[in-house]
Amino acid sequence: MPEVGYRAHDFGSFGSASALGERIESIRKGCIQLALNKVIPSAKPWEEWDEEYISGIRDDLLKHGVWVAMIGCYINPVHPVKEVRDMEVKRFEKSLNLAKAFGCPYVGTETGTQNPDGGYSVYTADPKFMDVFFESLDKMLDAAEKYDSYVAIEAVARSHTMSTIERMQKMLEKYPTKRLKVIFDPVNLLPYTGIKEKDGVSLKIPSEEAEHRFVSDALDVYGDRLAAIHCKDYVIDDDGFKLGDIPALTGIFRWKAFAEELRRRNIDVPWLLENHNPLTVKETADTIAAF
Repeated sequence: MPEVGYRAHDFGSFGSASALGERIESIRKGCIQLALNKVIPSAKPWEEWDEEYISGIRDDLLKHGVWVAMIGCYINPVHPVKEVRDMEVKRFEKSLNLAKAFGCPYVGTETGTQNPDGGYSVYTADPKFMDVFFESLDKMLDAAEKYDSYVAIEAVARSHTMSTIERMQKMLEKYPTKRLKVIFDPVNLLPYTGIKEKDGVSLKIPSEEAEHRFVSDALDVYGDRLAAIHCKDYVIDDDGFKLGDIPALTGIFRWKAFAEELRRRNIDVPWLLENHNPLTVKETADTIAAF
């Protein structure tokens, strides 16, 4: 039975951690991915965080039965301006330093683009930017070792530096350290033009066999490095492209079959709902928890 939680800022913005916790408690208690300044805009800037301040955030959430399963610190570790890139890494290191205060050892990020605004750039796919990413990751993993915490990397197809199962495999082989974990968002990793069948074509709704092969290939690589699941859904539009930002169970991904595959592999990590509808999220979470 999956432990189901939420991406906190999908509930909106709040004035305090207590208000956030109260809102989640009123719907369905659970764990969260917390990007603090996204969900509480009035929170102190990251440069001013300290153990006492973050512990207070954690305690205010726990009073409402809400705990942090993933610290969201989504930086651009390949930003084309080195000074900006270095500052992004320092921001990530701050979360690693305060992981114990958050009550969660995992700090998650995607892997960035060559667009300074974080949007798509055709240049991001150039293999040389994997080396830039690895330079940033070296620093992040050194900090994780120092602070007894973990870096969790999420791949995004087409848009980001780490965009394929093959690239993620190369990363995990390069860094066998236990300090490196992964977040598996099947919809984010799924190819932009859909899952390919055995004969190379992509259908508007992939076959069960093709989807299972995609999931299995990823889980074969991720294995025991998996720290969390991101759970949303997608459809393929009439032009053949993925629209991947809709609530789980409202698209074409076979989430029950996915849960069965995790169970078969004895993988038990939190599922964090993304892009959910606050009006129906309890029903969604209850349904998934029963898988």
